[in-house]
Amino acid sequence: MEYYYTEKINISENSLVIKDDESKHLLKVLRKSKGEEIFVTDGERYLYKTVISEINKDEIKCDIIEKSYNVNEPEIQITLYQSLLKNPSRFEFVLEKATELGVKEITPLITHNVINKEQDKQSRWQAIVLSAIKQSQRCFLPNVNHPLNFTEALKIPGKNDLKIAADERNFVNSICADELKRLTTGKRPVSLLIGPEGGFTHEEIEIAVKNGFSLLSLGERKLRSETAAIAVLSIILTK
Repeated sequence: MEYYYTEKINISENSLVIKDDESKHLLKVLRKSKGEEIFVTDGERYLYKTVISEINKDEIKCDIIEKSYNVNEPEIQITLYQSLLKNPSRFEFVLEKATELGVKEITPLITHNVINKEQDKQSRWQAIVLSAIKQSQRCFLPNVNHPLNFTEALKIPGKNDLKIAADERNFVNSICADELKRLTTGKRPVSLLIGPEGGFTHEEIEIAVKNGFSLLSLGERKLRSETAAIAVLSIILTK
């Protein structure tokens, strides 16, 4: 069962309205009709069990039967700093899977080895994330930010964040997957850096460490950037 979405502004105490593309999808593709029950989220952690009460040309009105909060959301809040990739479809794959796994926020990252540095498809990226929360039954809509340079991104994590930079090299002070799992058993926010094709440069690694990031090794095999992101998020978020 897929969830559906409407903005907070369209919700009152006892009813809500679904508009635009979402209402068209419900009517023309899914053939929903009056009297059917559907689940709707506002993307701000609220989930509404509703029944369709009125159908118009451009909108659907639903009566709210039940209201829930924070359904299917993980305790750990992760901000993913995912480097842009040469193939846009691979980057979009990361957005989709990271959202399904439970990430809280995504910032596209521009590093030295990023090839396609001019990418900024924030509206399209946000639409991909919206589709992913509905499919995966999440009630929180992660924000996808505009791309940031590596040094700018390092200034954002809070003092209490657990800061992790995944790197294909195994440095003397690198932590392993088991250690990462142990460090993320509480509710401490996590800021996660994932490099592009070619990884982070030695200079970027040094800067990250100086800014409080721990280095994470994912083993002997060399992983694609999108694989590394999914692997790390799975380690942290899968119970």
